[in-house]
Amino acid sequence: MGGKSCKCVGADADMGEAVGQRWDYVIVGGGTAGCLLANRLTTGKGAGKRVLVLEAGSGDYNSTMVQIPAGVLRLFQGDKDWHFTSQNESATAGRGMYLCRGKVLGGSSALNVLLYTRGDKHDYDIWETEFGCVGWKGYDVMPYFKKTQDDLTGCSEKNPEYHGTGGEWAVEHCRYQNPLSAMYLEACEQAGYPLNADFNDWSKPQVGAGRFPLSTRGGVRCHAASALLAPALADSTRKLKVLTGAQVHKVVIEDSIAQGVRFQEGGKSHFARLAPGGEVLLAGGAIHSPQLLMLSGIGPQKHLKQHGIEVLKNLDGVGENLQDHPAAVVSFQCPEDKKGISVSSKLKIKGTTLPHPGPALEWKMKKTGPLCSTGCDHGGFFRTVAAPANSPSCDLQMRFLAARAVTADGMNSFTKFKSTVNHPDGFSFQSIAVRPESRGRVTLAGSDPNMKPIVETGFCTSKNDLATMREGLRLGRRIAQQPAFQEYIGKEVFPGVEVQTDDQLDAYIRESVHTANAIVGTCRMGQATDRLAVCDPEMRVHGVRGLRVCDSSVMPKLPGGQSGAGTVMIAEKAADALLA
Repeated sequence: MGGKSCKCVGADADMGEAVGQRWDYVIVGGGTAGCLLANRLTTGKGAGKRVLVLEAGSGDYNSTMVQIPAGVLRLFQGDKDWHFTSQNESATAGRGMYLCRGKVLGGSSALNVLLYTRGDKHDYDIWETEFGCVGWKGYDVMPYFKKTQDDLTGCSEKNPEYHGTGGEWAVEHCRYQNPLSAMYLEACEQAGYPLNADFNDWSKPQVGAGRFPLSTRGGVRCHAASALLAPALADSTRKLKVLTGAQVHKVVIEDSIAQGVRFQEGGKSHFARLAPGGEVLLAGGAIHSPQLLMLSGIGPQKHLKQHGIEVLKNLDGVGENLQDHPAAVVSFQCPEDKKGISVSSKLKIKGTTLPHPGPALEWKMKKTGPLCSTGCDHGGFFRTVAAPANSPSCDLQMRFLAARAVTADGMNSFTKFKSTVNHPDGFSFQSIAVRPESRGRVTLAGSDPNMKPIVETGFCTSKNDLATMREGLRLGRRIAQQPAFQEYIGKEVFPGVEVQTDDQLDAYIRESVHTANAIVGTCRMGQATDRLAVCDPEMRVHGVRGLRVCDSSVMPKLPGGQSGAGTVMIAEKAADALLA
């Protein structure tokens, strides 16, 4: 939750104003959901509402590395990343996983790999049918997806029922295609898989290979702060104030009613008080939102007492139900005579770790070229033999990368690439259990808000998740052997041709499994009779008035796509409910 300095953003903003007046809404977290809420709650029906956004991270959301899609190679584990490492991982011999979370206005939408896929209709139908979240079926939420979207892929012309235009959130295909990526699509067809031109078309199955839509506009990252917060701050008529470097310590609750929040800046404690009827809106994401609830006395009674925290509301589900996408990689090296084809060979000056000026100049002048890609903008969705028979959905997402992996751990490959010299050419297939059964949790390390919470992913605790990734590795091998790759395939680097049996592949996965960055579910919605439900379907915290969670934490079950699009939808729906 930490931040050392505090900066006020917005017309005539100052600390005295931030803590001296009463607010209709105090938004904790300036990430994806917080930025959208700040925009929607200060205009239209929200005109005149006083809104305060408290963000613990940086206000430098418009830096060049954020704008450049390939900038993730520098952003991961940098100063705009909370840089969590998971703990207590029983199924991976205790090996912790690096988890990237945005520590900047825009949150993880400023640091992710930009893929914009929503899952399928069934993913949201079960929120209502299995978890009692009335109003969250697929066709209930589709208007909220469309409201924010500005589709630039051409899919809106063919399928206007599933795509919006004119919204703030731009979606386009990558303005660069590596030759190996084109070969991947050809190889999938040769292997008998269909091409899918629109992964967000719910009128047909998700299965197939294609180009993933990206959250970019003209080759520049489109994220929550640039698309939604900046325009709101530029409108001087709005009563919106944003503080960065503001560390929220707790939600102040009296008689089961939220009164405001206590936060710190510059070593001093401040209190942001709600106006009568006001609400505190938690938008810190699936790690920080449950942490703040527990620090405020809302959570599992036994756990809170262990840390000396007064229990104001016993909710067993706070921090439970964590879901994320576990992933494993199969990677090949290209023959020596094919040097220079991989995207990785184009990004650095040969023999150094220095960025090559060519791609940088092309992006600066034309917003095209290799820097427009995060590396994984091609791929697909597939049903393997591990897919549940009672589900119509795909269990596997594959991401194709026109680069040889640096390590078997895909996230480490991203972070270590910047320090490698003369990295060999190659290509990789990342296999993701896209509808995972494994569950983790978030717990407190202590009562000090400066202490990072303990995050457990639970990766590989589900045999079905292991089976999906295992079959994904085999599928990657099969696609790599198709004629399209014949001239470009060399040795298998990871896991290696000697790794063949189920047990061998499972051992490799346990040693190298990593996140595909989709953490959700730790304050999930549900009925009051549901022991693990933290919020009702209106996102109101059970048993506490004036307090909602409005981010990815409330997802009962992770959709089979990237969580960013779903988080935007949730915030859009929350704003609609607040202003109804």
